[in-house]
Amino acid sequence: MKIFLRNLKDSDINILLETENDESLWNYSLQDKPFSKSTIKNYIKNASVQDIIEAKQKRFVISSNKIDILGFIDLFEYNLVKREAFIGIVVLDKYRNLGVGYDSIQLLELYCVNHVEIDKLCASIEVNNIKSIKLFNKSGFVKKHNDLYEKNIE
Repeated sequence: MKIFLRNLKDSDINILLETENDESLWNYSLQDKPFSKSTIKNYIKNASVQDIIEAKQKRFVISSNKIDILGFIDLFEYNLVKREAFIGIVVLDKYRNLGVGYDSIQLLELYCVNHVEIDKLCASIEVNNIKSIKLFNKSGFVKKHNDLYEKNIE
């Protein structure tokens, strides 16, 4: 399946709200309470006008020609001085184990090389999240300590 990354749009609100408020995913993020629909709506609106330097983050929808939303991938905690950012990814259940995560990370790296001054990507992965550890290892990330994985990109 050939995928691409696109910016958020208003029609993504319901699936983004559902994904962000999926408590089973909170174990893998810093989130601990649900977002309101108005919060997500404002986020989508601001994401279309703010750049990564101002917002310190950038979220993309993982999409294909046949399927509008396969998941989401984002850069966050962007640090211009260190030229690094953290990466987060959620592939919707029915599209997992199809190479979507791996391809998305490769596309995000290309975005970083071509559009953003980032030399290093980082991922914080809980020790029990075996699928994510395998995905990031396959993508060239190296465990640095505890739950921190890093990859230098060029």
